[in-house]
Amino acid sequence: MSQTIPGTTLFDGAMARKGYALNKMCFSFNDAANRDAFLRDEEGYCARYRLTPEQREAVRARNVLAMIAAGGNVYYLWTCRISGRSRRA
Repeated sequence: MSQTIPGTTLFDGAMARKGYALNKMCFSFNDAANRDAFLRDEEGYCARYRLTPEQREAVRARNVLAMIAAGGNVYYLWTCRISGRSRRA
């Protein structure tokens, strides 16, 4: 059964599959060495996790709403606050 909540992106099984790579990458930021590696080479780090173009653009722009639309889970996205460039969408 599909639910619609105005103004909300529902995180269901389909979104979990869509955002698997993005969420896996964000989870990796629990390790300081991975945060440093990301900051040194963001494109290379995103490629390592095979992010889609939509996900890469959302990460590049630090656009949390776009990351959620690309399958990001707010729990994992919290770990993406790794640089001072983070901003609200």
